[in-house]
Amino acid sequence: MRQKKVANAHKVVKAMRLYLGMTQVEAAKAVGLPLCVYANYENIPDRILNGQFCTVYRVLEMLHLEPQDFLKGNYKLNDLGYQITSRGTGPLSNIMRKSLQNRCPVTKIKNG
Repeated sequence: MRQKKVANAHKVVKAMRLYLGMTQVEAAKAVGLPLCVYANYENIPDRILNGQFCTVYRVLEMLHLEPQDFLKGNYKLNDLGYQITSRGTGPLSNIMRKSLQNRCPVTKIKNG
């Protein structure tokens, strides 16, 4: 499934998972993937863009991202998205969790 380069696609996936309050283990289980495969989608740039279409579709649907818009690069991280995806591993701080309850870390770019 070769697609054009979509900036920060892997970080959009991570940001949406965190927004939904899921761990990588929970997300992988929800779409029937081994944890290592799901983790690669979040941690390796462009891996999500080069995966099997049906698998990528399931991941994007689970994260409430429209696959066609995602693959066209129509989602971007906002400032909160950059904050939560650039931090290290481990649990989110209470401040970050509260911020995520009030605001989505990903913005959909309007076409036209």
